[in-house]
Amino acid sequence: MIESLYIENFAIIDQVQIDFQSGMTVLTGETGAGKSIIIDAIGQLIGQRSQPSFVKNGADYAFIEGVFSSNKEIDKILLDNNFPIDEHLVISKKINHDGKSAIKINYRNSSQLLLKKIMSQIVDIHSQFETHQLFNESYHLKLLDNFIGNELIDLKKEYLTLYQTYKNLNQKYLSLTKEELTDEQLDFYLAQLEEIEELDLENFDEEEFLKERNNLLNYEKNSQHIKNYKALMDSSKGIMDLFKQSLNELSYLEIDDIKHNYDQLYDLYYTVDGINQDIYDQFSQSYFIEERYNEVQDTFFKLNKLKRKYGQTIDAIIDFKNSLIEKIELFKNRDQMIENINLKLKETENQLIYYAKKISILRKNKALELEKEVKYILNQMYLQQVQFKFDFQINDFNDNGIDNVKIVVSTNSGQPLQPLQKIASGGELSRIMLAIKAVSQNSKDGGTIIFDEADTGVSGKVAESIGYVMKKISKKQQVICITHLAQVACFANNHLFIEKEQMDNTSKVHVRLLNEKESVYELAKMISGKEITQQSIDHAKKLKEISV
Repeated sequence: MIESLYIENFAIIDQVQIDFQSGMTVLTGETGAGKSIIIDAIGQLIGQRSQPSFVKNGADYAFIEGVFSSNKEIDKILLDNNFPIDEHLVISKKINHDGKSAIKINYRNSSQLLLKKIMSQIVDIHSQFETHQLFNESYHLKLLDNFIGNELIDLKKEYLTLYQTYKNLNQKYLSLTKEELTDEQLDFYLAQLEEIEELDLENFDEEEFLKERNNLLNYEKNSQHIKNYKALMDSSKGIMDLFKQSLNELSYLEIDDIKHNYDQLYDLYYTVDGINQDIYDQFSQSYFIEERYNEVQDTFFKLNKLKRKYGQTIDAIIDFKNSLIEKIELFKNRDQMIENINLKLKETENQLIYYAKKISILRKNKALELEKEVKYILNQMYLQQVQFKFDFQINDFNDNGIDNVKIVVSTNSGQPLQPLQKIASGGELSRIMLAIKAVSQNSKDGGTIIFDEADTGVSGKVAESIGYVMKKISKKQQVICITHLAQVACFANNHLFIEKEQMDNTSKVHVRLLNEKESVYELAKMISGKEITQQSIDHAKKLKEISV
């Protein structure tokens, strides 16, 4: 669950700190006060894309930080990615003017991908956009799979591994059966292979080779410099000779303070003399052999020719060589290779069918459970005549198996089952999505589900039933809800009031936790508008009593 949220310079929000509690929390306030902006800020902490417009006008950046309760699953993900773990999970995001952002998890830089992976375990934001996704039939399978959860995950892993193997084998089979090879092509491939194999590239150290070539190319110049160096050092007036004569003169001095200096110079003389001898010895070991020089130059020109024709690096040339070997082998053993791949393809297809059917059977069984539970909750929300089903059709192999799944409904008695977009109104759609969410959350504990005006298009007793369902969900999940309906807000354990204060050319957003009396007053205002009457207050109190 989310424990606290700090927002700074985000959209119209200057600075606000919100502490959240468990159970059901509602956010109410005038339209435009900033309720949805708070949800948008939470959305940034679960990995939603940043936009430059999120930075408050006149500010350099926007900053959002949330503190969440952690759990074993989150700790495992953090440890697997070398992140520190704690009792709490601290997520922060800084958004710059250009829309670029910096994400931190437990005060360490993180990627957007890791943030999404972690926060998908904690927070689920349900918006009107998600409700409208019910019109997208590809979303229906995702809803069902989310309901099934872990029981499906292992099966899908096995299936996807086989499916990738199946696709690779099928592609190779098609390539083999379609490709036509001629004797001319074979001769061409063999000539290329022969050219590449003139050099033993697998055991070729290019760095050492270039170093040797450089030494051979510069041998004459280096040799002359060594000769000049030796002449200067070894002449009658060479450095070492003069150095030795100078030391000899110092040795006759009988001054104690200088003796230490003499010892240092004496050691230095023999150090330099030793280095000088090493230079002679090392250069004497390098020698120029014209035959080797010609061999190196020939190798150098061949290597560059191969790079121009087959790849800019040795690894690229080796890859090209291996592809040639495959093509030549294919030419020689094409029929046998096709037969072998065909056998593997059939074997993999049989395994794929096995897992696809297991997944399909599991989905169909779980779909019956989901249908029953969703219908029960829809009945509570005054859709007593509703029929709700998952319609299954067989599809070709794909990433999701062989199931083509869509939700079909009937909202009136005697009406045939049809796709949602043909018969469901906005209010019915909201209730269907809420029912699916309620059922899906039953198996989860400790997370947060956020409803951003999920009660759109309803009122009266239907709105009251929606509030009841949200309250029921909050027994296991922290629920945060934006609503304009008193019939929903009355069910909250915690009531946050959002208001916007206009100050000169800017505005300031305030968030207050209402006490019982203040909450009743706010409910009364939601019922009757700005002019609060005793009747609306009594009605608000009645709603509070009903919601307990």
